[in-house]
Amino acid sequence: MKLTSTIKGLITGLLMVGITLALTDDSGGELSAIKFVAVAIYGIGIVWSIVSFGLKNKTGGFKDYFNQGFRCFVMATLVLAIYCFVFWKINPVLMEQNIQATKAERIKTAKDRTMAEIEQEAVQTRKYYIPFQVSGVVFSNLLVGVMVTFATSGLLYLRNKNS
Repeated sequence: MKLTSTIKGLITGLLMVGITLALTDDSGGELSAIKFVAVAIYGIGIVWSIVSFGLKNKTGGFKDYFNQGFRCFVMATLVLAIYCFVFWKINPVLMEQNIQATKAERIKTAKDRTMAEIEQEAVQTRKYYIPFQVSGVVFSNLLVGVMVTFATSGLLYLRNKNS
């Protein structure tokens, strides 16, 4: 089987999900170290896709390199979006804990809000929590993917242009 950029993106996304599942504890605490490892895997996967294409196609232009990275990061982002959606669907207790923690913070700092307004905000948050989480994953990963792809494609293009 030929490893296309799309398949490399699938592998990258699955590795990111696997690392997240392997390193996450049940406390629901901050996952900054895990996020760092996952983003590193994401970047490495994109670079892998572009560089392997560049090794086979020395005459590729910037758009050709960018296209390879784009295919990779879009597939990885799709895998992550599906994982995020499934994660929050099967963990409604964790979602509710997050909403209640936010509600408690709002109650402590509420100066110009009534309890009814804070409760209404919690109801609205429940309604849009999963789409908000998924969209955050999608947009942040697309942004990182574009930056890594742009930088790697530009470097390879300039290297090939100057040699």
